[in-house]
Amino acid sequence: MNKIIYRDPSITIFQSALFQTNSTVVVTDDTVLVVDPAWLPDEVYSIRQYVDSVRGNRSLCLIFTHSDYDHIIGYKAFAADKVFMSKAMADNPRKDKILEEALAFDEQYYIERPYPIEYPVGDFQVYRDGVQYRQGQTKMTFYLTPGHTEDSMMVIIWQLGLCIAGDYLCNVEFPFIYHSSVDYLNTLEKLPHIHDRNWFTRLVPGHGDPALTINDWLHRRTESLAYIYALRESIASGIPFDESSLWTRYRYPRLQSKFHADNLDLMKREYEAGLWVWDPEILKDVFAATAVETTSGSSEESEDES
Repeated sequence: MNKIIYRDPSITIFQSALFQTNSTVVVTDDTVLVVDPAWLPDEVYSIRQYVDSVRGNRSLCLIFTHSDYDHIIGYKAFAADKVFMSKAMADNPRKDKILEEALAFDEQYYIERPYPIEYPVGDFQVYRDGVQYRQGQTKMTFYLTPGHTEDSMMVIIWQLGLCIAGDYLCNVEFPFIYHSSVDYLNTLEKLPHIHDRNWFTRLVPGHGDPALTINDWLHRRTESLAYIYALRESIASGIPFDESSLWTRYRYPRLQSKFHADNLDLMKREYEAGLWVWDPEILKDVFAATAVETTSGSSEESEDES
């Protein structure tokens, strides 16, 4: 059974017993937003029960931050009025493989669901940064954030100062890079600019605890940058990565060592293909800028995106 790890009058975060996976429900005067409903049938059902209890006459929208099967597995438990995803997720050529992963998970554990497992169909597809959608007074702005997967995106709920980030800035995970470390770094670099255009204080990651202050999510961003640059330095210099330091920060080495090894293999291939080069001087610029961002810690609300 999942648990509620955060609640205020507008936001409820349900967390699964599996991988501390977060499903976020946002209730405004105009709409109910359900983001990445997961994992087990009873957990998805408890989210559905809560949504039914608060919905009233509001529209129901589903938002999927990316196509990993754990984030889409609850799709058909909800009869949504509108489904949001990135265009890259809608066009993902691996749809059948992702569905097979979900079905294999259920079969492995003899799980029976009262709803079918299907790949989401997007009514609203985000094709560029800054795309907006309004439902009454509820305003959402979407940003493409590839790196973890090729089809990741984030959504900002303006009046709540809330960013729902998908599998970025998780305090229980270092960066899991399935697609591209170059894109992942670009997403991390883009985050302060997204904040400056939208002004959010709270950030919900796909796994672990929400970041409830600007300094909290900026600190997580710094940790993610440090991890990727340390891996790059290790690969370029041939000096082994200090893995012991990783496990003093992250508590699940028996599982996560595989994801670290996969990151290492992916980034070695990128390095050999010339997709990035190592320049030690970049660390001075990056972390000097990060220090400035952390000490400032706030920004004024900016104009609407076009």
